[in-house]
Parts: sequence; structure tokens; C-alpha cells
Amino acid sequence: MVNTNDFRRYSYEGDAAYALEAFNKTRSSAVPQTKKAPKRKLTLSPRTVKKSRSQLVKEQRAARVKVIETVAVVGLVLAMFTGVLFTYVQKNELSKSISQIQQDISVAKSDNVSLNAQLESLVSVSQIDTYAIDELGMTRLQSNQITYIDTADYMARQAQETQAQEAQAQQDDAE
Repeated sequence: MVNTNDFRRYSYEGDAAYALEAFNKTRSSAVPQTKKAPKRKLTLSPRTVKKSRSQLVKEQRAARVKVIETVAVVGLVLAMFTGVLFTYVQKNELSKSISQIQQDISVAKSDNVSLNAQLESLVSVSQIDTYAIDELGMTRLQSNQITYIDTADYMARQAQETQAQEAQAQQDDAE
């Protein structure tokens, strides 16, 4: 195919003499009117077979069934996609709540450790001893203040006192 704008081969087309056509006053700058296309007549091609009304009805039913099947499949796919998306949303929400609960647990554990340390510092033996001596005016126990009691004698004395009280109660009831 020959390119008419190839000035190397056809240099005379680019000459100034041919540029005068641009100044042609007889041509109009208006858009040329378009011609209306002639109406086509509907004709059957020679290989077209005419169908009976029952065949057309069957084809229409088959087409409707295909459309319904397509719509059902698309609806099912959309429902499945929505279900998967919903489960991902639930999973994300549960993961966020689990991480928040784990964070709350770690904060509670650290608070527990600090409070236990504070409690142990408040209840130490040396602090109790210092408070008893300085604030309450108590003195330390000395070895001569310790008395040892034989539990067998103590139990025997307790039994005698209990029997004496019961006998006294019976006499009071008899009177």
C-alpha cells in the first residue's frame, strides 16, 4: 500500500503549489449532510427453516429455564460469597475480642503481682514488730516469761471443771 504522505518518494505533493488547494473558496466548511440508510426488508435466508408455534414455545420455555438456572446459580454463588464474608467478619470480631480479653488478663496479672508485692511489704514481720513496739508500747518477750504446760494435766483439770459445772447445773435444776 502506498502512503501518499511519503514526501521522500512524492516530493511534489508537499510543494507550495499544491498548498493552494487549502485556500479554495468554493468549498464549504459546513458538515456534509448524511444520507439516511434505506430501510431493510426482513427476509429469510435460504437456509432458514420456519418453526411451528409449538417449537417456538418449547424454545422459549427452554430459554426461560436457562435464565432461571443462571439466576439461581448466580444467586447461590452470591449467597455463598456473602456467607464466607460474614464468617470472616465474625472471625475478625472474635479475634479482636480475644486479643482485648488477653490484654485485660495481662493487665490484671500485672496488677495482681504489684498488689501482692505491696501487701507483702505491708505485712512483713519486721514491720509488725516495729509497729507493736513503737506504736502500741509492747516489749519483746524474754526467756523468763515463757511457761511450759503439760497437756495431760491441763486436760485432766479441764475434765474435772466440766464435771463440776455439770453437777452444779443438775443441782440447780433439781431445786
